[in-house]
Amino acid sequence: MGHYHRIVNLTQHQVITPMDTGVLDKLLEFGQSSATAMAALWLLLGREAWCGDRIAILGYEGRRHDLSPEVVAETGHDGTAFYDTTLRCAGELARSVLVERGICSFTSEAREGYDVWRSHPSEEVRPAGVDVVAADLDRHEVLDPVQFGDDRDLHLAAATGGLGGVTTALTAVLAGSNKLGGRGGGDFCSTDPIIGSWAGDHIGVVPLAAAHGFTDISAEVRRALTGTGEFAYREAAGRVTRADPPWRARAISHLDAG
Repeated sequence: MGHYHRIVNLTQHQVITPMDTGVLDKLLEFGQSSATAMAALWLLLGREAWCGDRIAILGYEGRRHDLSPEVVAETGHDGTAFYDTTLRCAGELARSVLVERGICSFTSEAREGYDVWRSHPSEEVRPAGVDVVAADLDRHEVLDPVQFGDDRDLHLAAATGGLGGVTTALTAVLAGSNKLGGRGGGDFCSTDPIIGSWAGDHIGVVPLAAAHGFTDISAEVRRALTGTGEFAYREAAGRVTRADPPWRARAISHLDAG
């Protein structure tokens, strides 16, 4: 059965449901998708709107202790916040930042009383002109886009960061309901402690210079993602690129055999 998740701003008591940005709600669905929920989170963390707030990605299999006692005491939310009806919907905010920054456009279709959103990625994205990294401001750790085959530019990383890129990596470290192993379909199949390690911390997407002296954990996160069997990377001459993951070859072989 699928394990559905939401992106929670614990500080501002807001929540992004991935389907409100045109993507499904499992970690490996919206975490691998570009120009949808995680791209919106990236951009919101890159400006004053959400930068420095406590952020977590929490699923319906969340447990109270998935967030630390310090986070619970400060915000009033624990690891079961997926069900918290006091959280305000930030779907419109997420869509608006993606459109405003030229990452994509949206259309919607009414089905059974609900709006079903579709994201349409822009053919060309204008660079923001600022190089950034994702930072855990409590742990003094960073995820560097170039270490996942992406550009450091704020807009370009948002536009292309899925499919094992930096926004996929950000999904993994924020996945509080995926700590010490997956709990349902679509989770990261990993017991690596780096999965979910940032959940509930103060997070920002900050200029590269602002994270001087922080520890880059990109290589460790790449190893954890590779270990799930869902992602693959190549390193040559100090440059990281994304490679076809193992499942792709298996899928093509299966189709050819059929």
